[in-house]
Amino acid sequence: MPAGPGPLVVVLLLSLLLLVAGIHGRLQHEEEEEEEEVQDQEGGSSSFTLPVWAPHVPESGEERREHFRALMAKDMRRMMRQVPELMSKTDMFELPMRSALNIAQVGMYVVVVRIGTPALPYSLALETANEVTWINCRLRRRKGKHPGRPHVPPAATTMSIQVDDDGGGGGGSGGKSKVTKVIMNWYRPAKSSSWRRFRCSQRACMDLPYNTCESPDQNTSCTYYQVMKDSTITSGIYGQEKATVAVSDGTMKKLPGLVIGCSTFEHGGAVNSHDGILSLGNSPSSFGIAAARRFGGRLSFCLLATTSGRNASSYLTFGANPAVQAPGTMETPLLYRDVAYGAHVTGILVGGQPLDIPPEVWDEGPLGNDNPEAGIILDTGTSITYLVSAVYDPVTAALDSHLAHLPKAEIKGFEYCYNWTFAGDGVDPAHNVTIPSFSIEMAGDARLAADAKSIVVPEVVPGVVCLGFNRISQGPSIIGNVLMQEHIWEIDHMSTVLRFRKDKCINHQQLNRHHKKASSSSSSSSSSPPPYPAA
Repeated sequence: MPAGPGPLVVVLLLSLLLLVAGIHGRLQHEEEEEEEEVQDQEGGSSSFTLPVWAPHVPESGEERREHFRALMAKDMRRMMRQVPELMSKTDMFELPMRSALNIAQVGMYVVVVRIGTPALPYSLALETANEVTWINCRLRRRKGKHPGRPHVPPAATTMSIQVDDDGGGGGGSGGKSKVTKVIMNWYRPAKSSSWRRFRCSQRACMDLPYNTCESPDQNTSCTYYQVMKDSTITSGIYGQEKATVAVSDGTMKKLPGLVIGCSTFEHGGAVNSHDGILSLGNSPSSFGIAAARRFGGRLSFCLLATTSGRNASSYLTFGANPAVQAPGTMETPLLYRDVAYGAHVTGILVGGQPLDIPPEVWDEGPLGNDNPEAGIILDTGTSITYLVSAVYDPVTAALDSHLAHLPKAEIKGFEYCYNWTFAGDGVDPAHNVTIPSFSIEMAGDARLAADAKSIVVPEVVPGVVCLGFNRISQGPSIIGNVLMQEHIWEIDHMSTVLRFRKDKCINHQQLNRHHKKASSSSSSSSSSPPPYPAA
């Protein structure tokens, strides 16, 4: 017979059973006590409290700036993640972009966007400091429903624009007027199956900027009236539309949920030289935010030289753009200035020498927008760089000291102009002229170093150059597209970082590889003429 378990084994087993029974009893007792406590609470008070501590805010100015910038970055990441990406395997799309200076004699950049169903091309002016995307619109007039355009144009109209030879309507001394022709395409909501107009009764309408709704009537269109800083006016109705874009693999995809202003009235500025505005501003209603939220929270654009030929093309990109990450890329914290984007400036150098500028001119405050008149913003819709007097005076004085020996010229819209034919690199020994270096220093050791043709505007009229700066009575100061040209710029909402570096913007492989495929695919669905054909 096999031997039974020894006394030691029996003792161990009994101990283990007692231990398990004790633990079970304790757990059951705790559960009963918890139930009794909950019942007591139900019979008495119906609430409980937990302590909450306010976050620690640093005292020093620089630490407070970094603290609030981190909070804004967190909020922006939350907003960007609320909308899923358009396609799990798609990380970017691009839109072709050109300078309009040699096309329609206006100092802006136009982006070709295909909007509606079927998708039709529209040439829209790129604006980083605007929140409303609008298109010249033709509506069927319905009394009492929404405004209509008094003159009903055809789908595409050749417009004759009269401009002056002083650089696009400047009214320069002795400048001759000339007429240029551009083709404008009209957006017609009735012919787009994807158009959905907003009504005044909808909450979405009330959240849109510049809306002029006065009645909650469900059948009343959500109307708007916008007056821009340059006094340009646009008004019409809001709706939701889709854009057709060429994604990374070259295929065409729909980008939904875009807020579009169907403009029935435009006045001022250069409204006759493009089909509308493409807004990239920091607002949920802007095209830039709507597209970036679906493509990683990043957008970038490469600005060709403003004087580039009419067939030269660069690009506007949404998503990760490999071209941004290259040697020489600068990074600086991105500041949100209302709907515009800015950076914290630490100084300006001319000829390598720092200028005497009061530091409070650049002090936006810890939140980056506490002092709305301080600091500087980027605006691709503005050509010349506008500076407040405390900055403009030392900048122009330093630059004029290198050009003061040249004969002065009187040109409307500019204070400092000279009779001199611009040399390509800004160096002309025959006339003892060397355009000095000019750079804007920013937080994070970033530096925007401008070329000579960005410091002075060549050939404002034949044989005359002008300093590319103007005075602005109220801040913030504005970096215009002349100073931004021949750079690639990236706005990274996820990291709240502004990146930029020098780039001629003429050799972009991604655009060259897929643009033909996208164009051929979309042209089959539209007989509309190409934007800006030869006159």
